[in-house]
Amino acid sequence: IERFKIPVQHFSELLLGMEMDLEKKRYETFDELYSYCFRAAAAVGLICIEIFGYSEEAAHQHAEELGIAMQLTNILRDVKEDMTRGRIYLPGEDLRRFNYSEAELSNYEFTPAFRELMEFQVERAREYFQRSEALFPLIDTETRYCPVLLKRLYSKILDRIELQGYDVFSRRPALSRFQKICMLLAATRDARKARRAASKK
Repeated sequence: IERFKIPVQHFSELLLGMEMDLEKKRYETFDELYSYCFRAAAAVGLICIEIFGYSEEAAHQHAEELGIAMQLTNILRDVKEDMTRGRIYLPGEDLRRFNYSEAELSNYEFTPAFRELMEFQVERAREYFQRSEALFPLIDTETRYCPVLLKRLYSKILDRIELQGYDVFSRRPALSRFQKICMLLAATRDARKARRAASKK
């Protein structure tokens, strides 16, 4: 906190997100869910960019968008796991919009309505990932590929959900160790190229 002048408020938000996990089991609107995602993930991103270093204040907004996208992805990946704990992070307004009931969710019923619901949620997460792309050029070259790698990994989870036909009940969407290693190596290679290019300027 002292070295990188990180606002203490970001840590307070993170603690509030942990409290929400203990106390709140349902989210009626996306606005409510956004507040949770901000505290659970975007606050971490805002902490990290102070350590990574950035060139413009706009980095704050785009770091927030990346955190929201990542937390939404976590939610979609873990729909079944969260339900076993009595938690539903999918907004109630969206369940009603696609005519999919909480009872169906508790029974892990994969229906056309659920597929449409998940397709909508995946697209929402992708929109936040797209907005977050503007973050990476603002991050210092030496540290840029840490958030780049996270974005790539989490985007691949969304790809996996789509490849499974949005059925997150029969199998938890996840990347293999081999896929993760390949993506890590690719990010390392890209980081080296970026450093060499920066050193020539």
